[in-house]
Amino acid sequence: MNIISGIFLTITVFTGLFLAQSAVGIHPLKSIQKVILSIVIATIVFEALQFLTGRELNSGIVSILLLPGLVWFVRMPFLQAVFTILLGWTYQIAIVYVLQRNLFELAIMQAKLEADSFIIFMMELFILMNNLLIILFVVRLKPILLPAEVFRKTETTDKPKLVHHTTLLASAVLLIVMGIFFQYTYNERQFFTPAYRLFLTGWSLLLLAILVVYLKTSLRQKLAQEKFYLDQQYQQDMLSFFTVIRSQRHDFTFHLTSIYGLLKKNEYDEASSYIGQVVQQVQDVNELLPLAHPAMSALLNTQGELAKQKGIEIHYSIFDDLRGIPVSVYDVNKILGNLIQNAMEELELLPAIERKLHVEITKEKRHYVIRIRNRTTADHQRIMSMFQSGFSTKSSHEGIGLAGVEKIVTANFGVIFPELSEEWLTIHVRIPEDTENY
Repeated sequence: MNIISGIFLTITVFTGLFLAQSAVGIHPLKSIQKVILSIVIATIVFEALQFLTGRELNSGIVSILLLPGLVWFVRMPFLQAVFTILLGWTYQIAIVYVLQRNLFELAIMQAKLEADSFIIFMMELFILMNNLLIILFVVRLKPILLPAEVFRKTETTDKPKLVHHTTLLASAVLLIVMGIFFQYTYNERQFFTPAYRLFLTGWSLLLLAILVVYLKTSLRQKLAQEKFYLDQQYQQDMLSFFTVIRSQRHDFTFHLTSIYGLLKKNEYDEASSYIGQVVQQVQDVNELLPLAHPAMSALLNTQGELAKQKGIEIHYSIFDDLRGIPVSVYDVNKILGNLIQNAMEELELLPAIERKLHVEITKEKRHYVIRIRNRTTADHQRIMSMFQSGFSTKSSHEGIGLAGVEKIVTANFGVIFPELSEEWLTIHVRIPEDTENY
């Protein structure tokens, strides 16, 4: 077993995966120890296969060996792990072999030097230094090529998600074809003239640049389309919410006039009752105003109106405006909308007197916390089944169910868990305010 070559291969593969993780929207430092361990094991297996077969095998086998480790050990989503492997392999073939090794060999040929052990070691050291610089670049800039949202599965079949999957499939095919071309170019380099090798190197880099631009622009355009659809979805809620606010301001003068008339007639009980009704209407809206984004307030207002129609008493306790939460407003609304909708569907099965729902939004120990609390007749087994993929809900906001909510929460390094106590069910969601160290 060639220990030196194994070490250099490990570093090269690690650099490719480190860059690829950032490219697919994963913080590369999140699971760096598990990734390194997986690479070391895969490299040892690869070197052992070379030793047993007595042949020099293609280093791309290491990438194939890594896939199970990334999925089951590092716990990456399968599709995201596949693209991590493909992008890492592309980096290894295109940048390390076709560009760096190929040009270094051409420089040796041009200088008419003999490729002895010292020259080969210097080439590997040169590549190693480049890899370290790339790692520092990734740590500093965190480049993202494919945002993590494109890999997130939902239980719906809406158009934007279908387009994502189609684009990802086309991108995977392009990466594989491109990688095969790069591999062939490098393997057959000794049969080409130096000038033609330079041409192939430049052409390969041009193709790689075109592929990167395609991946970045196509999927980002699809994400922009999806957000446009979500904007349309929440537009009606926001218009309804602002209509309520405008209506309250418009009616304020009439309320003052009515109260003044009752007080002039010394009808204090009627005035007190009237003021109580006005205050209750104002409080229903005011308790939603602390939220930083109007789309969140609009969704909660719509859910509150829906709850009243179903005879459900809903109460909001908002102690934090979610201004700094590291989650998009669209995902926050998916979390809130689905959790509240599931709670209301559960409450519809109960007598009217027991239809009570509490929504709390707060911040505790550097975590943003959402709690949805409602009465329930469900047992522990049924509650846990709610988090399984395929559990049916009738949510009007995305309809992704608790399994989909869990994916959003865990993708942002948070946790979601149920708590059952004396026929009260509480769903806790905790998302850290700073994901840099995750």
